[in-house]
Amino acid sequence: MPSIRGKITAGYLILAFGVGGFVLFASADLRFLERRVREGVAISAFQETAQEMRRHEKNWFLYRARGEAGEDLTTARSAAAGLAQGMEGAALSTVASGDERATLKRNLDQYRHLLGQAEPPETELRAIGHELSEQIERLSERERTSLVATARQSRHLLFWSVGALLLLGLAGGQVMYRIVGRPLRQLEEQLEPLAQGRFHAFAMVSDDREIVSFTLALNRMLEELELRRRQVLQSEKLASLGTLASGVAHELNNPLGNVSGAAQILLEEIETLPAEIRESLCGWLTQIDDETERARHIVRTLLDYSRRPAEVAGPIPLLEVLEKCLLLLGPRLPEADSVTLDIPGEIQLRADPRRLQQVFINLIQNALAAGARHVEIQARPANAAGWPPASAALVLGDPAREARAALIQIRDDGPGIPSDRIGQIFDPFYTSRAPGEGTGLGLTIVGEIVRDLGGAIAVASPPGMGACFTLWLPCGERQRNQPVSLGELKS
Repeated sequence: MPSIRGKITAGYLILAFGVGGFVLFASADLRFLERRVREGVAISAFQETAQEMRRHEKNWFLYRARGEAGEDLTTARSAAAGLAQGMEGAALSTVASGDERATLKRNLDQYRHLLGQAEPPETELRAIGHELSEQIERLSERERTSLVATARQSRHLLFWSVGALLLLGLAGGQVMYRIVGRPLRQLEEQLEPLAQGRFHAFAMVSDDREIVSFTLALNRMLEELELRRRQVLQSEKLASLGTLASGVAHELNNPLGNVSGAAQILLEEIETLPAEIRESLCGWLTQIDDETERARHIVRTLLDYSRRPAEVAGPIPLLEVLEKCLLLLGPRLPEADSVTLDIPGEIQLRADPRRLQQVFINLIQNALAAGARHVEIQARPANAAGWPPASAALVLGDPAREARAALIQIRDDGPGIPSDRIGQIFDPFYTSRAPGEGTGLGLTIVGEIVRDLGGAIAVASPPGMGACFTLWLPCGERQRNQPVSLGELKS
């Protein structure tokens, strides 16, 4: 995966290579210009030597009657010799062609030959000297023109190279903006709705590793915030429901107690009545007392929901709890084998048995009410690596990562839970039954009890395969001197 750091490093390397290339190019151009200046200086010195030679030549012809005439001739001969040495240099090769250099050398040799005579011929020497002066003057003028052109070309090249370097810098800045600036600006635009309370997942604005990691971290943070928000909302709903349930329960307890007491008094008083009347009234009064007790049980359930019961000190066998649940549900089961158990006898849970019964009774009743004909309950020891199940569509609660826990599955063959409603099943008062057939509190109570026990619950409902509720519950207390396995320590 590409990274911003790598791209920035590559950009700096490209810029460094560009600056280095510019420096090398400018250095080479300056060295070339320096060489041309030296050549110009050499040609200027060559021209000055020729002018000195002609001046001494003229002095000799004008003042040869004087004593200094011999010195002028000697100086002219020395200048001619220096001129001949200057022609051996490379300076003339840049401004004079091969034929021009050959003509210049031939005229200089003839001039020197004439100077070497005892009485140099004036007319011929002056003609050759004049031709030499004109040739050297033309070469000097050509050199000056070439040097000016070279300086102008160097200035243009330097200007264009600086422009190219600036364009490279601007292109690099634009690339850096696209790599860093634009993704950060897009992330900033996506952050604005958060200030207005609108939580949504951040879109991936770049494939660079840093931007991807930052976006994933923000999305995880939003998921956690949404989860905490739902938990707070759920807690507020449950707190309100607990207050309501407590008030209703207290209001119903007194009339239910009066009805039950009246039924008990009537059962005692009808002993004096005739047998046929007593038998009929006894059945009715017994039914009144049973229904009253059932209503009081519902009230106690509401009170249990609104008040946290005291913790039970000792662990209880899971199989024993489930057998009592089946005993209580016996009259309501459609068939004797509607519920099958596959529970190892050694699994024990650290919980209040009444609250565990409430969990399993609600789950079994919900499955049967949804149309299931068979419910299978399985349990096995588990560790932290087994949670959550891979097929879970909804997970509620964060289980305590203890060394000993039980994984309990309640699976039915009913129609299952629609995928668009599975996220609402633990909400208070949510029910898929017809009005008046359910309160929508069963699974809410189940979720609350499971989380109070330090466990968690997961729900899966593949299409056409019924529903499966998986419970993670802590097992009984570990004995003080019980050895700990390496696997338990890792979990």
